Amino acid sequence: MTPAEGAGEAYDAASTGWRAGPERMYARMAEVMAAHAPVALAGARVLDAGAGTGVAGEALRRRGARCVVALDLAPTMLPRPPALAAVGDLTRLPFAAASFDLAAAAFSLNHFTDPVPPMTELRRVAGALLATAYAPEWAHPAKEAVDDVLARHGHRPPEWYAVVRADANPGGEDLATFARAAGYGEARAEVVEVSTGMNTPADLVDWRFGMAHVAPWVGALPTGERVALRRAAETAVTGMPPLVVAMVVLTAR
Repeated sequence: MTPAEGAGEAYDAASTGWRAGPERMYARMAEVMAAHAPVALAGARVLDAGAGTGVAGEALRRRGARCVVALDLAPTMLPRPPALAAVGDLTRLPFAAASFDLAAAAFSLNHFTDPVPPMTELRRVAGALLATAYAPEWAHPAKEAVDDVLARHGHRPPEWYAVVRADANPGGEDLATFARAAGYGEARAEVVEVSTGMNTPADLVDWRFGMAHVAPWVGALPTGERVALRRAAETAVTGMPPLVVAMVVLTAR
């Protein structure tokens, strides 16, 4: 039910690498996500659930949300003051019922083997839900290419990542079904394509090296090895297409 053991600590350790790479991709996707909000955002109270560095909450704030609270298990990932932020578990939210108008869960519900309990808790504190996940069929060749380079240099994905990957990326109909099981009366999902603006070999490597299952390992390498690893990875992804993501957007209320 809960996120795989060790994931929170890994995201904590990955915060610097995340901000240098994946945050840029997720910020673009957050803008598209925000455009699908199922409630009026002007003056809205929003919970950014599983916020990471808070890009989804910021996108919703730019569209008019009055109050955004970011919540995540990894404290070093959370946005800095004056942003409102709290450390917490999506299955045990530290908020009273109906504290928010909207819960935004950007790429966080897929960290649960069963997303119904966190969805149920989100429904308790907010009347509407906006969530995103990768479309199950989506892939980009840079992922496999960089993984191969990492493996040749001795990297092995941590155990928690294998658990998360086993349950990742539910399809749109699956997400809508989970939402209805959590008590939402209406739920719909659609797939949208997002151009992330990450187009160069350096961008693609920043994306992969900043992910939580990779960044702590890369960051611990001696400088010379890290430079050689990056050079090999950038060579491996040269000529690959820009990073365009197929994203499932769920709205429920």
